Amino acid sequence: MEIQNLPMFKELSRVFCSYKIDSWQTVDFWDKVKLLKIENTNINYQSVYRLILRLVKDGYLTVDVEKSRYGQTTYTETENLHDLRSQFCIESTTTLQELNLKKEEFESEITKLEEEVEALEDLKEQFPDIQFKIEQLRQIKIKELNKLKLQIKAMNSLINFVSNV
Repeated sequence: MEIQNLPMFKELSRVFCSYKIDSWQTVDFWDKVKLLKIENTNINYQSVYRLILRLVKDGYLTVDVEKSRYGQTTYTETENLHDLRSQFCIESTTTLQELNLKKEEFESEITKLEEEVEALEDLKEQFPDIQFKIEQLRQIKIKELNKLKLQIKAMNSLINFVSNV
């Protein structure tokens, strides 16, 4: 049977597409697979374990004999895993679409925050008794604004990186 047709291959491939496998135990793979909202069942765990054994058999992972202790086998990727990644690690267009949508949400939020910061500045003149409190709130909003701008910058870098790889 082709490796990509095995149970849990899609989920496990997302793990090795996202991480470098170096001295991992089965539980490390399983922990990453569970992050994908996979049901935590013995059947799924066994499927992941069998798939790891198949990856070893096919030469994509090696067993670190020196690091394996107390019945816990430790695995490290081989050069062959790079070939498997190039075959199956194609970023989905939906992921890029989600990133772009989230970026648009952040840009909209930035516009709202910029308007709010301006409005707070105007309120200082209208309410001189609480100028200090207004300025404190304004500084909080400016920090939120800067954080969103950094997130957008990071998202742009990520989108460019994923698109050009």
